Amino acid sequence: MIDDKLIELINFPPDSAASIVTNSKEGSHVVNTWNSYIKVVDNKYLLIPVGRMKQTEKNLLEDKRILLTISNREMMGLSYKGTGFLVKGDGHIATSGAHYETIKQSFGWARGVLVIEVREQQQTL
Repeated sequence: MIDDKLIELINFPPDSAASIVTNSKEGSHVVNTWNSYIKVVDNKYLLIPVGRMKQTEKNLLEDKRILLTISNREMMGLSYKGTGFLVKGDGHIATSGAHYETIKQSFGWARGVLVIEVREQQQTL
């Protein structure tokens, strides 16, 4: 179940960056996206449109574990203004199906959707 505070952060303006980390034998790889691109589905999945993300896709075929960090300096955090989350989950890129169609409706340029099944989440700020 995705924390309500994380859902609020994903939808909180102004737009802020989210970083996505995947791994392979060659090491870690990081890509970025915008919080406004992230969709929460079934209170269990994060959907992110994929334009390029070729290395991310390759890494997920080898190791499905994924980390995502997201923060916003305008939203109230644990003790002061500014909050962030670390999300751990399993991911894959889909190019068809319901999750893909959900993303394609909002992001016509998307060649796929990064589906992250959230396993853990921790508010860090």
